[in-house]
Amino acid sequence: MAGRISRVREGSIAAELGIVSGDRLISINSKPIYDILDYQFHAQDDYLEVVIEKPNGENWLLEIDKDYDETLGLDFEEVVFDHLQPCRNRCVFCFVDQLPEQMRETLYIKDDDYRHSFINGNFITLTNLREKDWEKLIDLHLSPLYVSVHCTQKELRKKVLQNHRAGNIRQDLQRLCDAGIQVHTQVVVCPGWNDGEVLQETIEDLASLHPGVLSVGLVPVGLSGHRANLPHMMAVSAPLAESIIAATDLNQARFRARLGTGFVYAADEFYIKAGRDFPPADYYDDYCQIENGIGLARIFRDDFDALESALPDQVLDSEACLISSQSGRAVLVPVIERLNQIKGLSVQLIEVTNEHFGGGVTVAGLLTGQDILNALGVTYRGRRVMLPDVVLRDGYNVLLDDMGIDELRSSSGAEIEVVSTSAAGLVKALLGTATDNGEQRR
Repeated sequence: MAGRISRVREGSIAAELGIVSGDRLISINSKPIYDILDYQFHAQDDYLEVVIEKPNGENWLLEIDKDYDETLGLDFEEVVFDHLQPCRNRCVFCFVDQLPEQMRETLYIKDDDYRHSFINGNFITLTNLREKDWEKLIDLHLSPLYVSVHCTQKELRKKVLQNHRAGNIRQDLQRLCDAGIQVHTQVVVCPGWNDGEVLQETIEDLASLHPGVLSVGLVPVGLSGHRANLPHMMAVSAPLAESIIAATDLNQARFRARLGTGFVYAADEFYIKAGRDFPPADYYDDYCQIENGIGLARIFRDDFDALESALPDQVLDSEACLISSQSGRAVLVPVIERLNQIKGLSVQLIEVTNEHFGGGVTVAGLLTGQDILNALGVTYRGRRVMLPDVVLRDGYNVLLDDMGIDELRSSSGAEIEVVSTSAAGLVKALLGTATDNGEQRR
């Protein structure tokens, strides 16, 4: 257990003391440092005794006098130094359990770590928290957290999560609220399991904890084609998507009058499944469920609308093809139709079917290099093809199946260009001009 240092900032206290990247942080004032939160909390004091482990195994004890809140100047390779707290559930809809075999090992890791919930907005279930975890998150006041609820009925939640500890969700949420820790929640809607009256009861239970519970995001269950030996599960149909939208609208109207917020928000995918246009920006309030992908389509559309007045009437002859998933088509088609009104510009959508995962997987972030290559074939050899950056692993030019961009280029013969998924990034890539809006709003 030690935090491996990735960077020491120039001119910092750490740099002056000879700490370098590759060293490991062991403790501060005799307190073990398990994660970035411990480091940030304990490093605030004006007097520190810091233990650093050098690559040769030697330990340095450094005594530091500094101003309170003055930073040491350390960055770390990971936010968790000990070990990621794994998920101990076997959720009937878990997407990790639906992955095909022989994919990258890290894809099979089930993260249920409260630290990643606070730092990165990951949704957790609260079922694996030990008492010392509760004490730490309360002492450090880690707020807001992001919690997967799915349902509040005690026995049903046990069944859905296949964990006998899952029935304590109401008490767990109440404990967080009593400690002043606010929570954004999500419900993965599984037809026949937690929809209908069960869903409405869950929403009402969560609303009773407002403002401790800040919001509820409704997300349709994602089903791949690899569900052998898993419980029977139906996909969300168009009629069910329509009923979810209608119920959410009614709930929002009540909650706006009662709580001053819409409180419950349906995912973009429900609107795509129902063939409905996305609601206006005020539906999403402050986009508090954006980490759940709720409102991304509206942000993209509104950002593009803000750029529209600056679009040229004509450009030098230019052609581009844009890779998209099946879900992305609903977002992009109106935008592409408008761009094709620019004289000299031709933009074509290449819709890629997800064969690798199969089932009803339609989002761009789960497209693989092989599926993209299958869609391209040799038809686009020598043509400009734009690839949304969301299909790449963070920080790498590698797709989900470990196919590299260079391999995709050489195999297809296409001129592959990675572009931002924001409206501004797309327009800039197509027209070669900067925009006033910058990157996607958050």
